[in-house]
Amino acid sequence: MRLRRYSVLTGVVSLALLLSGCASGSPAADSTAAETQAVGEAPSYEVVDDGEAIAAATISENYGDTPEVTPPAADLVGDLMERTTVVDGDGEPITAESSVVWKEQIYDLGTGQPATEFTAQGPVDLSNPELPEYVAAALVGVPSGSRIGLVIPSAVMLGTTTGAEDVAPMLLILDVQTIEDGAAANGEPQEPTQSLVTTSANPGEAPEITVHSDQPEPTEQVIDVTMKGDGAVVEAGDSVTVQYTGLLFSDGTEFDSSWSRGGVPATFPTTGVVEGFANALVGQTVGSRITTVFPAELGYGDQDNGTIPPGSTLVFVVDIIATM
Repeated sequence: MRLRRYSVLTGVVSLALLLSGCASGSPAADSTAAETQAVGEAPSYEVVDDGEAIAAATISENYGDTPEVTPPAADLVGDLMERTTVVDGDGEPITAESSVVWKEQIYDLGTGQPATEFTAQGPVDLSNPELPEYVAAALVGVPSGSRIGLVIPSAVMLGTTTGAEDVAPMLLILDVQTIEDGAAANGEPQEPTQSLVTTSANPGEAPEITVHSDQPEPTEQVIDVTMKGDGAVVEAGDSVTVQYTGLLFSDGTEFDSSWSRGGVPATFPTTGVVEGFANALVGQTVGSRITTVFPAELGYGDQDNGTIPPGSTLVFVVDIIATM
C-alpha cells in the first residue's frame, strides 16, 4: 500500500503480543497452570463474565481513546479467561465468521505495567486458523462498538506462545468494530466541486473512477466529498478503516487499491499516512466517499516509489468505513 510514509500495510495483522507470543520476563502468577500446560494438556478457552480477577480491574469508558486502567493483582487470576463489558456497543453481535478491527492495549499482570501502547489492528478474520483460539472465544457475542476487558491466564498464554516456558497472565483491553469485506461508502451523493476526476456515487458500491489527465495538474490539494456520510467525524490521530484507490494524475494508472485486493478494507492511523491523504480524511464523516488530488509535496515528493514516479501528483478515492 502506498499510503504509509515508510512501510506497506496489507491488512496482515501483527496482533502485537497476541501472535508473537507475549513471553513476559516476569514469572507466571499461576505456576501450577503453567506446569500443567507444559506437560501438554490443552488449555480451556471458556470465558467467564465478570469473574473475580476482571472485577478487580478498573477500565475507563473512553471508547476509542487510550484507556485509564488499574489492573488486577496476578494472584486473583484463575484457570479460565474472564471478561467484562466496559462499553456496550450498539452494533450487531460479533460471530465466529466476523471480520473485525480493534484498538488494543495489553497489561502484563506479572509487572502490573502496560506491555503495549493502545494501537489499532485489523481487519482480522476471526475464522483465520492462525489466530489464537482465545481471540474468537473472547469476542463472539460481543456487540460491535464495545470496549471489553479480558483477563487471560498463564496456561492459555502458554498454549499460544512459541518457545516460552513461563509467561505471566495478561489483561487485554479491546475496542472492537465489525467490518464487512466489500464494505463501501453509503452516504448521500453530492454535487462535484471539481472537474479533475469523475467518481461514481452509488451507495454501497465500489467506485468507478475516471481521471481527466488532459487538465492542468493542480498546485494545491483538491478535496471533493463525493458522498457524505452521517457517521462519526474523523479526528486527527484516529485509526481509520477505509476502502481506497490510488491513481497517478498524469495518466490515470492505478498504483494501489483495496478493491483490487478483494475489497478487504485497510486500517491505519491518520498520523501514519502521507499528508495529502490525511488531509482528505480528517474532518470527514464515516460513510463518506472522498475524492482528492494533491501535488507531490503532499505525497512522496521526489522519491522513487516504484509504481509512483518521482514528482507525481496523486489521486485517491477513499470510502470511510469506520473510525476509532
